[in-house]
Amino acid sequence: MTGWINLDDAGNAGIPQAAPDARFEDARFEDSFRRWLLGAIAEPAGSWRAGVRALCFNVHPMMAGDHAVELIGAADCDPAAADWALDEVWLPSRPRIALPGDVADAGDGVLLVRRLVLAALADGFAGARLKRYPRVAVGHVDGALDVVWERAPV
Repeated sequence: MTGWINLDDAGNAGIPQAAPDARFEDARFEDSFRRWLLGAIAEPAGSWRAGVRALCFNVHPMMAGDHAVELIGAADCDPAAADWALDEVWLPSRPRIALPGDVADAGDGVLLVRRLVLAALADGFAGARLKRYPRVAVGHVDGALDVVWERAPV
């Protein structure tokens, strides 16, 4: 994997050049996800200054059984309100990215996206940008949200 910093400078570093297999597809998707996420959270319209108080990664079905993840910015992040992420105030210019074809269902998609978001939060570069928001959640577009990070109350 190329990591979170300087993805474009890394070229194809970390991407195997052998024939495609599951790990090759995983590496390619993880790098695509990193590029997509860093591009989205770098957009000024999605900043907390513009009213975004929480980020939510929503996994949703597409055609032919495929799935995608969409990033939204929400104006509210009240833990007592189950539908807090419905108060959508921002979508990045590229709001969604297709998940790999081997993602069998939305549950698998949520697990994959959750793992990638947790890795981003643990990274010093991407994590610092994500943690500007009081809450980050992952879930199925029609299901419960899993809050994977929230700022401790002051």
